[in-house]
Amino acid sequence: MVEISNTNFIYTENNFFSEKDCENIINKFNNNLIPSNNHTGYEYKDLFYDNFILDQEFFNKFNSTLSNSLNKYKKLYPEINNTASIWGLTDLRFKKFNKGMSFANFHSEHNLSYPNRILSIQLYLSNHNCGTEFYRDNIIIFSNVGKLAIFPAYFTHTHKGQICKENKERFIITGYLSFIKKGKKE
Repeated sequence: MVEISNTNFIYTENNFFSEKDCENIINKFNNNLIPSNNHTGYEYKDLFYDNFILDQEFFNKFNSTLSNSLNKYKKLYPEINNTASIWGLTDLRFKKFNKGMSFANFHSEHNLSYPNRILSIQLYLSNHNCGTEFYRDNIIIFSNVGKLAIFPAYFTHTHKGQICKENKERFIITGYLSFIKKGKKE
């Protein structure tokens, strides 16, 4: 399988955050994590809490950098501009996958529980010889420090996390761009 970027509505950007930024994020959020309620072996911290951003400094930098990346995405895929609704960033999470664990079941982010999700966002905070594998076309986005990935949340981009062959912990930030009602997030 070969990594393909910026094709099939999948956009990747190296150096979205620097290695030092990623290390600082891990150090800042890698405590008091909540175990996931499934068998994927990850722990997480919600970075949105009751519509209040837990760390405003981090969010401001993330949101500013993300805006630039979304503008690039919109230029590559102008069809996204035809959604006549308001949409914005929702459900931002810091995730730690324990050694030997991953979200190994194929899934999509748009589902009955989350019908408003449009795009998935992943920021890889650590290096691994593995990544996000898509069901179709043998596409893999490899986990490299500071790499951003943006892709549709729909069944067309069903994906799973690969298990780290080096048996290391993995760190990632996930989020979604979702349709929102004015003043209310997903």
